[in-house]
Amino acid sequence: MKKAAAAFIFFMSSLHGVTGAFNYNRGDWVEFTIFRYVTSIAADQKVVYFGTTGGIICYDRIYQKWLDPMTTSDGLPSNYILKLAYDPAFDELWASTRGGVAKYNLTFRQWYQEIYFPNKLVVNDWNPGRFPSLFAPFRYNYQGGSIIDPYFRNYKITVGWRDDQNDLMYAGTWGLGPAIIDTRHLNISILPYGPFNANISHVIEVGQFLWMGTDYTRAERGLTRYDMTLEQWDYYEPGIILDLGDADLSSALAAGKAIWLGTKGGLVRMENDIGFKTYTKFSGIPSENILTLASYGGYIYVGTDNGLGVLPLGGEIPDSAFKTPLDDDLVFANHSINDLLVFKNKLYIAADNGVYRFDADSLKMQELDTPSGDLAAGANDIFCDGQNLYFAVRFGVVIIDISTDISRFATDPQLADKWRINQVYSDSLYLWGATTIGLWRYKKADGTTQLYTVADGLPTNNVNSLVKDGDYLWLGCNQALVRFLWNSPGRGD
Repeated sequence: MKKAAAAFIFFMSSLHGVTGAFNYNRGDWVEFTIFRYVTSIAADQKVVYFGTTGGIICYDRIYQKWLDPMTTSDGLPSNYILKLAYDPAFDELWASTRGGVAKYNLTFRQWYQEIYFPNKLVVNDWNPGRFPSLFAPFRYNYQGGSIIDPYFRNYKITVGWRDDQNDLMYAGTWGLGPAIIDTRHLNISILPYGPFNANISHVIEVGQFLWMGTDYTRAERGLTRYDMTLEQWDYYEPGIILDLGDADLSSALAAGKAIWLGTKGGLVRMENDIGFKTYTKFSGIPSENILTLASYGGYIYVGTDNGLGVLPLGGEIPDSAFKTPLDDDLVFANHSINDLLVFKNKLYIAADNGVYRFDADSLKMQELDTPSGDLAAGANDIFCDGQNLYFAVRFGVVIIDISTDISRFATDPQLADKWRINQVYSDSLYLWGATTIGLWRYKKADGTTQLYTVADGLPTNNVNSLVKDGDYLWLGCNQALVRFLWNSPGRGD
């Protein structure tokens, strides 16, 4: 009888309605927003849920690993979580948000709209008076219920949930994200999770890392580095870290012993994870607005909004007699260099006035075009898959067969006059485009196209960049970092 009554109650509560109407499977689109501001905590038998100003993040305390976060793309009314609660009687997670109340049935994995929030189920075990002192991570301090970072910034612990079986307390901070307190040994560990800021100017793969930046419009700006192997997040803030001038990332590469980062405020060289140096016009580059980078012939080629610059791979110009491989008439003064690509010992240059190929051995620059003049107005991006070169232009993508030099054009006539293609990527089946109106997919076999937009699960239609990672695409958007399961079975697109 009790089971029947519970089933009836659950059925009646579901009449409040499923939150959202989706054209995709849950888990196809996963949004990573700002999770550093924790408002509440709840827990079931396995997972600790941290309510934040950017959604709910989920920590598996059995396997000690992060699970996918839950945001509006999963059915939450709003990403700003006010309170969380767990109801063990029905195995349900409740969320009070700025957009309303919802509950998540863990069996059916579904959010349902509700009217009233069960305040009596809210748990907050945090009491700063119980912890007069804690051992903080290296270079951090704990004092009076707050964590103080190496730059003397104070982050208050806002909430806690005690796991008595393991002598742990899961805590949330206002600005540093989740933390774990070992109540037996009295130490606290910080668990960074998600990008520093949700406005992703660019996401770039460098080795096992994803680098991403924040554009100028945000008050809190920082670079984020995500280790895809270890699933760890690190942050680097301009103005806090010595000689890191900007976080509006446009490009990144590993060359020599350093990581080079192109930003809208200068060229940044990073060594040993901690040492930064920012290069400006006084360092020999034509502009601080860096658009693209390439390592070629023992030099770093720097594409800017005012031409092409060159620096030695070691980062230092030896003396005033230093001469770059480019003559003055080859630096594209007063032109934007949108992308650089090294292929078969040649440097391909996508500028706003054409596409070029530079040979460092002969020091010759050659302009490239198709018989129909598709590249005459320049290109935004270049990609190579070993068989073809792909150039993102105004109305689509120019594809040039490397072995035959035969060109063809990939586009969608209904979209071509509405978009800008910010970045292009090709795999064996599809050509992908990060565009200003959505994520564009072009099927190579038959030329059919698909445009993924907000209606399909994107948080915004403006996709700044993309990275292919096996079954996933990582998308840099101005509202979130998005992981897209592009080959989700059964979706039928």
